[in-house]
Amino acid sequence: MSHNPEQTTGDQLSAAVTTDEEFSLHTVVLPDGDVVHDPSADRLKWRERISYGVGDVGGNLVFGLITSFLLFYMTDTVGIGAAIAGTLLLLGRVLDGTMDLILGTLIDKTSTRWGKARPWILFSAPFLVVTFVLLFSVPAGLGQTSKEAFTFIFYFLCLGVGFVASNLAYHTLLSVITSSSKMRVSLTVVRTMCALVTALAVNVITLPIIKAFGGGRTAWTLTALIYGGIALITFLAVFLGTRERVRPAKESDRSAKRPLGQLLKILFSNPYFYLGFGFFLLVFVGAGSAGAGVYFAKDVLHNTTQYSFLSFATLGPLIIGIWFMPALIGRLGKRTPMLVGIGVTLVGVAITFIDPTNFTFVLIGSLIRAIGAIPISASIFALIADIVDYGEWKSGVRVDGMTFAAATAGQNFGAGLGVALVGWLLAAGHYNASAATQPASATSVEIFLYLGLPAVIAVLQGIIIYFIKIDKHMPEMQRDLTARRIAVANS
Repeated sequence: MSHNPEQTTGDQLSAAVTTDEEFSLHTVVLPDGDVVHDPSADRLKWRERISYGVGDVGGNLVFGLITSFLLFYMTDTVGIGAAIAGTLLLLGRVLDGTMDLILGTLIDKTSTRWGKARPWILFSAPFLVVTFVLLFSVPAGLGQTSKEAFTFIFYFLCLGVGFVASNLAYHTLLSVITSSSKMRVSLTVVRTMCALVTALAVNVITLPIIKAFGGGRTAWTLTALIYGGIALITFLAVFLGTRERVRPAKESDRSAKRPLGQLLKILFSNPYFYLGFGFFLLVFVGAGSAGAGVYFAKDVLHNTTQYSFLSFATLGPLIIGIWFMPALIGRLGKRTPMLVGIGVTLVGVAITFIDPTNFTFVLIGSLIRAIGAIPISASIFALIADIVDYGEWKSGVRVDGMTFAAATAGQNFGAGLGVALVGWLLAAGHYNASAATQPASATSVEIFLYLGLPAVIAVLQGIIIYFIKIDKHMPEMQRDLTARRIAVANS
């Protein structure tokens, strides 16, 4: 907005209201005629957006290596059976989901000069990185039971404690860094871009790095050490480069001042809380089962290196297309683009099913599936922040941490279930890690995991998104919340 020195502040704000619909949602006309804007909805500088976004570089260096390669590491390097490995990983993620709820409550009870989320990002980072490296450092001399116990303990400590604390706080930061829905989509695009590039890098370069380090246990430990060191730097960048702006309208409405039972009652009265949990659960069942891709490339396409090409096909369109989503979502909201994207995803799956052994069909189908995934990738975290706002709008109390705990609990349960499904179904299909050629039953399971399961997940996601109708409340909700904050600030 250009500034005319002859205009009053009220005149300037009124001019902005007429030209910027998003800006107008966060302005209020006072009884004396002045137009007052909520500064928590101000446009963020790119420096802060990037500082926020790079947190998903660190998060996905950790999460990506675990979801895509931990099962493979356990079965083919450590020597743990696929069914047992899958079960251990599922049990770990169930415990992770419990920790989500506990840590979400603690975040809502946190009140410091740094805010409620940023301190958790800072102090959880060293613990997360150390346990991550140890997870990929299973000692060679351990017996079978000891190997399984070692892996399970550090899997839980890494993801259930370190990653949950860091990731939940990072999610929560999105809802308190700005009150602007449009700016949240922009932040989600930046973080998703960082996540996609990192996930692509992890999928493409990990196996070559392992090979360059000579393979075996030491190679995995060195790789985890490199990824963990980079992650630590990015978490520090998030803490130093961002600021929390969104506060409750009234001091008495601060979640830190309310008993846990009351917070839970407020949380569970929000219908979108349950839908947000279910949506994240399904998204990360798909992410957890993505580890089947390396098995699919090895046994169905008979070329492990093609896994890297499929990773490019899966993530490349997302990296390009996601930049166009803020404008599209600004016009259509989040719900419609996501429903359309789910339909496109199903088309991509159908094309691949024509001949799953033909790399051309698989590649084309992967590209189309990636295009279909763009709206969800651009909206998913901003959607949870909107659910937080909806809860505050209805109850008067802002419950950021516990609402985002629904998302991360869904992430943990979903990723654990996805990994477990891969392990269980591979075992049911008689997968043998030491065999040169897998039986037809194993390759059939790998085809289902790579194609059939994503199709089922997409349909279920569409059903949930159909019932998330928060877009229709957005203008009224944002105006009301802005009015409450400004009324208190000017009282």
